[in-house]
Amino acid sequence: MILDGELEPGTHLRLRNLAEQLGLSIQPIRDAIKMLERDGMVDSESHRGATVTQISGDAVIELIGVRLWLEILAIKEAVPRHTEASLKEVEKALEDAGRTVRTEGDGLAYSQANRRLHEAIEAPAPPHLRDLIADLWEQLWRARRRMSLFSLEPTSARSAQREHKALVAAVARGDADEAADLMARHRESTLAAWRKAIAALPSSE
Repeated sequence: MILDGELEPGTHLRLRNLAEQLGLSIQPIRDAIKMLERDGMVDSESHRGATVTQISGDAVIELIGVRLWLEILAIKEAVPRHTEASLKEVEKALEDAGRTVRTEGDGLAYSQANRRLHEAIEAPAPPHLRDLIADLWEQLWRARRRMSLFSLEPTSARSAQREHKALVAAVARGDADEAADLMARHRESTLAAWRKAIAALPSSE
């Protein structure tokens, strides 16, 4: 319900109401809220109870920035390790993302295709590095809920796809340095697009 936006940031979580709505007793609801608090999705205060965490625009930018720094490293590690089979997966992910761009109006779908493409490009990188990147993807998903850059800024999907094509071309050529440089530029343009999108929201949260 939090991820889907049914419970918006700042919503007070009333145990009894949630228990009745979900057909559960109060204790599992209380336990779930403690788990959500550990995940950074709920804030709890004495005498005030629990509320859905406010989404910080600065936190979103920070998570994206750190993740993309790691992706620059992952690209450099991945390019020399790609095989003919893994490059075919990259091309397929690029084509899938392109089809999603042409189906305008579904920013969330392009967000998902975008992640699959990044993961395909970085698939041969060391597992621990990919795990760190995946964890930051998940943290970002929790932080922004279902707020997609490509929904907030629809034109950014086409520009992102152009950058992806250049990046994939460098990966296919086996040019790790150029691919890393292109990912660094992609990082800057992505952060700029997010800053623009967040500044246009009704509030900074």
